[in-house]
Amino acid sequence: MTDEQAATNPPRGPSSFCITRAAFDALLAAKANAYEICAYLVLARHTEESGCYSTASISAVNRRTGMNKVKGGPADRAIKRLLTIQAPLTTRVSNCRSGKYHQWIERKELCPILIDRDTWLAEAEPGKSLPDGPTEHSKVRYVLPDFGEPIDERVWFGGNLVTGVHHFDQPLKALKNAGDVAAQLLLALYAANDMETWGGVRPVDRGYGPWKSYEPVSEDVALFGGARLIRAKEGTVIANRHQMAAIVGTDDHLYWQAIEALQSAGLLYEMVLVLNRSAIKGKLSNGSEYSGIPTDAEPFYELDCRSRHGYKPKDEEGIGGTTARTAGELGYPVTDGGISRDKEDAWDKADGTWIPPSPSEAAVFDGTYAAIVPAGYPAMLAGIFRLRFRISNTRNAGVKGTWAGIIQRNHEAFEFVQRIRAANNLSPSNAPWDVARAARDAAAATATAAATEVASPS
Repeated sequence: MTDEQAATNPPRGPSSFCITRAAFDALLAAKANAYEICAYLVLARHTEESGCYSTASISAVNRRTGMNKVKGGPADRAIKRLLTIQAPLTTRVSNCRSGKYHQWIERKELCPILIDRDTWLAEAEPGKSLPDGPTEHSKVRYVLPDFGEPIDERVWFGGNLVTGVHHFDQPLKALKNAGDVAAQLLLALYAANDMETWGGVRPVDRGYGPWKSYEPVSEDVALFGGARLIRAKEGTVIANRHQMAAIVGTDDHLYWQAIEALQSAGLLYEMVLVLNRSAIKGKLSNGSEYSGIPTDAEPFYELDCRSRHGYKPKDEEGIGGTTARTAGELGYPVTDGGISRDKEDAWDKADGTWIPPSPSEAAVFDGTYAAIVPAGYPAMLAGIFRLRFRISNTRNAGVKGTWAGIIQRNHEAFEFVQRIRAANNLSPSNAPWDVARAARDAAAATATAAATEVASPS
């Protein structure tokens, strides 16, 4: 959408944009560097509804990515390289025969993933023009061919990945500085993003991305009231070997470094989930075992959002604090320095209730989480990566239902834990979303008060 179109028909909610799967594959196959990937994303962000006609200029690429603005600089070189990258295009043509001898034949040829205005006009069919806007600023400068792909099957991004938001004012500048492998990996993670099923990057099946294992630290504990307590500590990041090889070849270190860089830049963060299946044992390349995810597993509920930027996004708090507190109060802590006691000592045989111990005075988080699930249910813990700048407008297909499902699962799990607390004579816990809302309201009130303060006369 052009700036003029946006002024007269402003978008309702956060915007989004896409690139074709063909362009995605071609960028990775060509080992496109961070400058080239960032430039292509800027051009794609400034297309209209078809995702083909971009009004972005070199200055837009420079502004969004923080590239050097000199003529012939990184932005110019990036676009020149993009104009040379090609992807396979399959078309159906007639064999020019009639009757029963007629057939449609698939013809494969290479097509550029980016075409500049002059080239497109020179090669266009007679009378075919570009959908320019009314001003010079809204003129179409580049064409991104669609390769015949349905728009809902392309790789989708949140518009704020390019335009920024709040204190993430230049995400692509951070991506550019994170390096070539980080930029290539981010594309691969968007291609594997599956919010509807996983609430993040898909960890199994169909071109999945990396995820983090969580390993049990003790035997599960049966809790009074019909529940089971699972305690697991963060393990290692598990990678898709084919995806890794496509990006870094045999230099695995660059892949792990890229994951770290994307998290440091705030473009990626981890969600610790309880899944509805028991773990299957897998083996790493060094021979050690890890708790693998079955292909039919799905999220049960969320425990925690582990963002390195100091805050948890709204509605992504998880109930890990409640489960950890419950485990500690029942004598099965998940923190260093926490209290513990044997099962036999925790049971008061006189009246058949649990006796909650005193709170620990020195509880330190060490990467261990507690999950409470109904007795007999299969379950495991895993860390799923979530992209910060994903599609978030509820007007987009699936977004509203996705978040409604995530929130409902978390609320149902919290209510179950509350029932277990009551069955064990523990006081009700405050809902994490209520605590987060109160903290946001308090911060907003403080900011408002600071903004309206007037210096008193001396």
